[in-house]
Amino acid sequence: MAEMTGKERFLCNLRGEKPDKVPLLHWSVDLALAQSGVSMHQFAFDPEKIALGHIRYVQNYKADVCVVNTDLWWAFEPFGVEVYITDNLIYPKKTVADRRRPDPKVYEELEYRDPFSGRRAEVLRKAAAIVSDEIGDKVAFRQGGYGPVSNLALLMGVKEALRDLILFPEAVFGAIKRVMMDWTVDFIAGSLEPWKDRLTNINWGFASLDRDLAPPEYKEEIARLELEALWRVKERVGRDVPVTTHFCGPRPDLDFVTHTFGDALDELQFWWPGSEYSLEDAVSKFGDRYAIAAGIDHTRTLLLGSPDEVDAMVKASMEIAKGKCSFALSSGCELGIGTPEANLAALADARDKYGTY
Repeated sequence: MAEMTGKERFLCNLRGEKPDKVPLLHWSVDLALAQSGVSMHQFAFDPEKIALGHIRYVQNYKADVCVVNTDLWWAFEPFGVEVYITDNLIYPKKTVADRRRPDPKVYEELEYRDPFSGRRAEVLRKAAAIVSDEIGDKVAFRQGGYGPVSNLALLMGVKEALRDLILFPEAVFGAIKRVMMDWTVDFIAGSLEPWKDRLTNINWGFASLDRDLAPPEYKEEIARLELEALWRVKERVGRDVPVTTHFCGPRPDLDFVTHTFGDALDELQFWWPGSEYSLEDAVSKFGDRYAIAAGIDHTRTLLLGSPDEVDAMVKASMEIAKGKCSFALSSGCELGIGTPEANLAALADARDKYGTY
C-alpha cells in the first residue's frame, strides 16, 4: 500500500477502513511553544508563532493530527476571566466565581458574551487559518471544545461549580440553558470556521461526564444538554463530518456516553494505559461501532519512562487493538512539559514498527 498522508490515514480509520498504518495522535501546547522559539508572552499574542510551533510539532514528531491552541481561557476573557502568563505557561488568575461565597446570583445574573470579542480570540483564529493553509492537505485537525456544562465550570471555577451544583442546581442549570448553551455553539462553530473545507472532524470534550465530576443525580440532564449542543454545532457546520471525542480524566464513563450519544459519535478517545477503563474492554464493547483512540500513557511511560518502555507500551497496545477495530494510537490528554524528545522519537518509530498493516 502506498504511504498515506496523516489526513488520509486519520479519515480512512474513522470510516472503518484499513489505512497504511495506525494513525498517531498526540498534542501539546508546551512542546509547540518550544518549537516556536519564543516565550509564552510572545507566543500567546503572535498568530505566526503559534502556527509555526504547531506546524513544526506535527512535522518533527510525525503526528497525523494537529491541535492548535494556547490555553483554555482566551474565549472566557470577555466574561472577566483573567490569566497569568509566564515564560512557559498560561493559567487562570481569576474566574467568575473564584473564591466567592456561594451565591446563586452569580449564575442568575450571568449574561452572554461573544467568545470572539476578547483580546486573544482573533489571534487564535488567524493562527488556525495559517496552519490550515500550510498543512491542511497533509494532516487532520482535531478542533472543537467542551460542552456547555464543562464550559460553565471553566468559567466559574471547577470546584466552585461543583459546589454550587449541589447547593442551588436550578440557578446553575438555568445559566447553562440561558447563556452557556448559545455560547458553546457559537464558540465551537466559530473555532471550526478557519478550517473551511479542510475540516475533518468535530472534537467534543466529555469532562462533564467523567465519573469523578458528574454528580450521579444530574448525569441524565448533563448528557441531554451536551447532546443538544452537539447537534446544534453540527447544524451550524452545515455538512456531515465525523465527531471525535476527548475523555481526559482517569474514570471515563464510556458505557453511559455510548448509550446516550449513540450514533452521534464516530470515535472514542480516552486515556489508557493510565485510566480505569481498559483498552481490552473498549475494543470488545465498542470496537464494532466506533473507532478507538488510546494506547499512550502521557503521564508516566511517555513522560517518565525510557524509549524501550515506550516501545513496549506501543507494542502492547497494538496487540490488543490493531486489526480488531479501527484503532488510532493516542495519548490520553495533552503531553506534559518536559516530555523527552527521545521518547517522542521512540513513539513514532514504534508506531511504524508495530502499526503498519
